[in-house]
Amino acid sequence: MYSKKTYTLYIMKKTYIILALSFLALVSCKNKENQSSTAVETDQQADTTTTEVVQNEATTSDADTTVTDTSNVELLDKMKTSTKTVVNDPSKGKFALAETNWKLVELNGKAVTNTSTKEFFINLDSKSGKFNAFAGCNALRGSFVMKAATKLAFSKIISTKMACKDSKLEADFIKALEKVDNYMIEGKELHFHKAKGAALAKFEAVK
Repeated sequence: MYSKKTYTLYIMKKTYIILALSFLALVSCKNKENQSSTAVETDQQADTTTTEVVQNEATTSDADTTVTDTSNVELLDKMKTSTKTVVNDPSKGKFALAETNWKLVELNGKAVTNTSTKEFFINLDSKSGKFNAFAGCNALRGSFVMKAATKLAFSKIISTKMACKDSKLEADFIKALEKVDNYMIEGKELHFHKAKGAALAKFEAVK
């Protein structure tokens, strides 16, 4: 039989052992809980990271989609522009080619001296396509044609058969008309040209 003292020591030792085991068990449980909590937090962080990655991928995808959409956007039709060159018809100005009395002032680059009582002139009729002129002796007439706004040509030039002391100016005038292929009106002046050469004849509007 154990003595009372020995028995008391036995009971105390057993109690200590039980307390120690309980303490270890409690510590073990807390460690497991901490580990579980850490694992949960880690999983949550992982989920958060995954979510952020997914969101980033989604954003990137959206950005890619936006870029793609932008490249495929149908732009508005370009404004159609055109340049229209307006050529004023010099035959219909303040002093039109036709229906104007043009006084001859220069022929082949030389000023015309008129000793006659009648002005040297040319007048074109747009309705008939005929012209009348005078250059010092005989009455002149014939036809004219305009192939373009500044193109002009004379043909079928005839004159009366009056005998004149000096008909050189008239003859030169007829020759100049036969060469004309274009004209130009500047202010109240009319110029007859052949190609881009010097003026064959120059007139001033008297109407």
